[in-house]
Amino acid sequence: MVEGRAQKSAGHAVPRERWAVVLRDHHPGYLTWEQYLRNREQMRSNLAMRGLMTPGAAKEGGALLVGLLRCGRCGRKIHISYGGTRGDVPRYHCKGGQINHGVEWCISFGGLRVDQAVVREVLEALQPVGVQAALDAWDELAKCEDEKHRSLRLALEKARYEASRAQRQYDLADPENRLVASELESRWEVALAEGKQIEARLAQAETRQGGPSEAERQRLLELGADLEALWAHPAAPRPLKKRMLRTVLEEIVADLKEDPPRTELRLHWKGGVHTLLAVPRNATGRHRNTTDHEVLDLVRELAKVCADFEITRILNRLGHRTGSGNSWTESRVRALRSYREIPACPPREERTWCTLADAAAELSVSVTVVRRLIQEGVLEGQQVVTQAPWVIARESLGAKAVQQAVRAVHEGRRVPRTVPGQTEIPGISGT
Repeated sequence: MVEGRAQKSAGHAVPRERWAVVLRDHHPGYLTWEQYLRNREQMRSNLAMRGLMTPGAAKEGGALLVGLLRCGRCGRKIHISYGGTRGDVPRYHCKGGQINHGVEWCISFGGLRVDQAVVREVLEALQPVGVQAALDAWDELAKCEDEKHRSLRLALEKARYEASRAQRQYDLADPENRLVASELESRWEVALAEGKQIEARLAQAETRQGGPSEAERQRLLELGADLEALWAHPAAPRPLKKRMLRTVLEEIVADLKEDPPRTELRLHWKGGVHTLLAVPRNATGRHRNTTDHEVLDLVRELAKVCADFEITRILNRLGHRTGSGNSWTESRVRALRSYREIPACPPREERTWCTLADAAAELSVSVTVVRRLIQEGVLEGQQVVTQAPWVIARESLGAKAVQQAVRAVHEGRRVPRTVPGQTEIPGISGT
């Protein structure tokens, strides 16, 4: 009331608990009051925010946690965006503060690992009821088969009645009225043909009397025992997966932590139970296809003594793969060195070391002799990994022990093998 007059304005919704008049069951309805309330709640949750903290309707997008994630710092709903070469890589970010107040984003993290971790947690929780769900599906399928048989029997009864009725009409017709008799005969034949078709369909359906076959029952039990295979089935639609997650999860509160980098998720289950889940996160400057640090360090060491084609051979023999899971090629090794600014192997004239073949050529012996000298500790050599070439310092080729061993080989004598670190007896030489 303003100055004695009523002033009306819209937009002042009153909660149902404060309604002045509620006449339930005042007239017959096509659904119950409880169904009406559930429908209203479903329609409200399907709204795309509209100022309400609602999850929204489950759509075809690849991100499975849309509508469930809430920022652990500001409490707002987390938004979704898609990137990648095909636009199918989800990324979650809280940008409500930027939209409303122009401030920086709260958090941002990739969606692939987070979605997979939450799905594993949910499937593990649902595993005990998986077999029971499979048995329920089996019973439902059996009921559908029984309903199908019942419908066919009713259709067959109707077809037989129509055929009998057409026969009676034909028998009562005047034979001299050929036009009427021909029309009634045609209707009788159509009714008989329709009855035979329904009889064939019913006979075919009765061969499966008793519900699904044993193979179908076994398949249902397998799917119930392995929910992951059922979840990953190509025929499982994404909106259905999202609705399944929303059935068991109220919301998920997400936050970012460091040392080590991880995304912490607090899962709020229906019923009030909370679960803390930590998902590893890539460090700054890394992504899911980044080459492993172990491989990167190995390439850095091998590049000092090996050409790119040799590095490729060594990495493949050791079973290492690229960040994308591919085998190594010379072009991929070259691209990795270029991106990581790893210098290539220096040319032969600039090397302060040599390989087994180079050492054998300079000492005028075979590669086997050089390898034996390294194994006996007479000649110093290093090897980055088992498949990598030996690296020998050129200055070690002129060592006295190495020259004596080479001279003995040239003269056909055999130098007694010594244990590294063993003290020699004075006055006795290796002759």
